[in-house]
Amino acid sequence: MRISTAQVFAKSAESLNSTSNSLFKIQQQLSTGKKILQPSDDPLASAQILKLTQEVEKTEQYQSNIDISRRRISLEETTLNAINTATLRVKELAIQANSGAVSDTDRTLIANELKEVEKELLGLMNTKDVQGEYLFSGYKGFEAAYSYDGASDSYVYNGDEGRRSIQVGSDNKVVSTDTGFEIFEKVPGVLTLTATAGTEFSERIITDHTAFQKFTDDLGPATINFDTGAGTYSVTDKNGDPVFSGNPAAELTGIAYQPGDAIEFEGVRLVIDNPADGALVLGTEEQRENVLNMVHNLAASLLSTNTAGAEGNNKLDEAVDRALLLMEGIQNKNIEARGSIGGRINALDHQQDVNEDFLLFTKEARSAFEDLDYNEAISEFALQQTSLNAAYSSFAKIQELSLFNFIR
Repeated sequence: MRISTAQVFAKSAESLNSTSNSLFKIQQQLSTGKKILQPSDDPLASAQILKLTQEVEKTEQYQSNIDISRRRISLEETTLNAINTATLRVKELAIQANSGAVSDTDRTLIANELKEVEKELLGLMNTKDVQGEYLFSGYKGFEAAYSYDGASDSYVYNGDEGRRSIQVGSDNKVVSTDTGFEIFEKVPGVLTLTATAGTEFSERIITDHTAFQKFTDDLGPATINFDTGAGTYSVTDKNGDPVFSGNPAAELTGIAYQPGDAIEFEGVRLVIDNPADGALVLGTEEQRENVLNMVHNLAASLLSTNTAGAEGNNKLDEAVDRALLLMEGIQNKNIEARGSIGGRINALDHQQDVNEDFLLFTKEARSAFEDLDYNEAISEFALQQTSLNAAYSSFAKIQELSLFNFIR
């Protein structure tokens, strides 16, 4: 077989290019630390690397979500702690205001301090997060959670009941917000007396909410039967049995009555100036108040109550007793909310540890496909370098093989 000079040069050039390309590829691998420089190097491994990279990026986003949630939940916890502290101060002031050693002038000063606490509570309940959204407004993040309504002389909730959840794991979502409706509006209510059509009360006071609540739950509602001809009244429970009052307890049946006399039983004090013949059912309803309205109404009661007479003292007792009962429910709801927050923070911490382990495992798996074995690559680089040097040397010898060099 005859080999032409052109063939010799072409084959030599092809060999040199191939060896140079192999050497250049290894050099790129060494400089980047990556075994696969382009998908064509290993299509199967490239697909695995892409999939694992997506898992890493997704898990890193979960970790970022955890950090965001923890900051927001921690801010909520701090805010609720401050609200609870303010509520405890209100409780102290309420008990102080009901002391017999405190004058009406002193109660005015206490009411003024309650108004300052009211302002503080409004600010806390309208706390914003770092993104400028109101913490307790639900999905209405850019609308203040609470505002004062002059027409009703009360504070109203402007948010909704939406609770935002955020993905912190492949199959795990954590609630990152709580609404003012859930924490401040759904507090246990306090029993109140409802107006009765056709009946005018000059005094209608619950002097002992606990006793009246127990009676209402067990035997209520009470019915007052008036006999104006005989000038008497009787009180019965829901079963028609007589109600007892006083110490020692006496049956309230056929009790003499004059307009303006007080009827007292089971924590209730009633004065009806012009009773009508027949039965009067004592209607009740359970009213809820958020902490702002509780403080607002307590301050108003302290300012408007004159304790010079027995009626004023009774009204003061009712206002304070009602406020203390509401505060108990408000504080319990606050504790419940903070307990839920603590549980969620623990869940976030646990999920973060799980995510870190998953990231480590996934990155190790990706490294097995993607990262270069430097020992192997350096050895291969040295081998290819030797091959290229040999190719250059042999080509230099071959190109001198010509007939003219032989006969010269």
